[in-house]
Amino acid sequence: MTFERFIARRYLFSGQHKALVSVITFISIAGVAVGVFALIVVLATMEGFGQNLRNKVIGAYAHIEIAPANPEASTFDSAELLTKVRGMDGVKAVAPVILRQAFATVHDESGASRQTGLFIQGVDFEAEKKTTKLLDNVTGKKHPEGFEIVIGFRAANQLMVPSGTKLLVYAPVFSKVLANGRVPVVRNLELVGTFNTGFPDTDQAVGYMSMDGARQLFLMKDGEIDAVRVILNNPDKVVEAKQRIQQDLGMNFNVTTWIDRNPILFEALVLEKWAMFIILLLIVMVAALNIIGSLVMVVMEKTREIGILKSMGATQQSIQRIFLVQGMLIGGSGTLIGTVLGLTVCYLLKYVIKINIASEAYLSDRIPMEISHVTNAIIVLSSLAICLVASYYPARQAAKLDPVEALRYE
Repeated sequence: MTFERFIARRYLFSGQHKALVSVITFISIAGVAVGVFALIVVLATMEGFGQNLRNKVIGAYAHIEIAPANPEASTFDSAELLTKVRGMDGVKAVAPVILRQAFATVHDESGASRQTGLFIQGVDFEAEKKTTKLLDNVTGKKHPEGFEIVIGFRAANQLMVPSGTKLLVYAPVFSKVLANGRVPVVRNLELVGTFNTGFPDTDQAVGYMSMDGARQLFLMKDGEIDAVRVILNNPDKVVEAKQRIQQDLGMNFNVTTWIDRNPILFEALVLEKWAMFIILLLIVMVAALNIIGSLVMVVMEKTREIGILKSMGATQQSIQRIFLVQGMLIGGSGTLIGTVLGLTVCYLLKYVIKINIASEAYLSDRIPMEISHVTNAIIVLSSLAICLVASYYPARQAAKLDPVEALRYE
């Protein structure tokens, strides 16, 4: 143990006003601990919510979606494009998809009707499993055939229909032209199941069919699709992958990422996270003021001892280090306690404590917590830095004491 650390520990809980100094010291430690605890728990919760939302968006839309840039050329042959995209660096899986709007209506026994708009997707079931979570949580028949359809559970609730109901679906294509105008394609589709992705927009307005069934509904040719879904090995590198794919495919295609679909939302989450970090860091700053008060009282009480130490040869740097170490002992103890408590609570909320009200919103009975080692390291370092800065002023004042003045009235 160094000379400065030994003296700092002796000063921490000794003196004529030991009780008062100890109370202020404990308050300082508790304040730092509360601040660090709040930062770790709140930021882990926000990170968990953001990760949960991100997973739902990715599960509903895949990492990247490639579609023709010209809306009039809304279909294209899939073979060449799928082969080209599948061979690109960083691509894990691809899936063809048909994406068309339609209008669904149902009539009950009283003659009343209920309607809703649907984005009907024609999917390749084997490929779709590798790109989205559309087929993961299905009640009923997971793989519809022919003119069968599976829709989101919110859309089914809006129509108030059970499985087995016939939905009258109007497609935005025209089968024939009569004297009084063109006639749209109308089909009776059997509802054979519902899905729940946990993403409201998808569960409210999306339905899926087999690829062949969708082509028959929308009068498409064999091999035609509307878009290609892409899954990357690393979804965090989606921006770089988008630029690379766009460059390879040219301007005849639009490349859209999961970030592009909700840019404002994800930017708001990042800003909110930083805002909460700064606000909660104020708790640590308030605790740091207690450290200043505690050290100032120790300096006033230990003026005689400081004078003796300096007369025995202790340098200004040594005296300053004594009080810096004392401040860091207070700040470090509070930071350690807050970190242990914060990580413990995060672990309990993530793996042990169940909250039933969270089940519907998050498809889980636990609050989504994401414990980030980088974030926690920033919290710990920020707390220690604030405590170090708070200790500097009283340490500097102690180092500047004149030993003659300090011992004059002793």
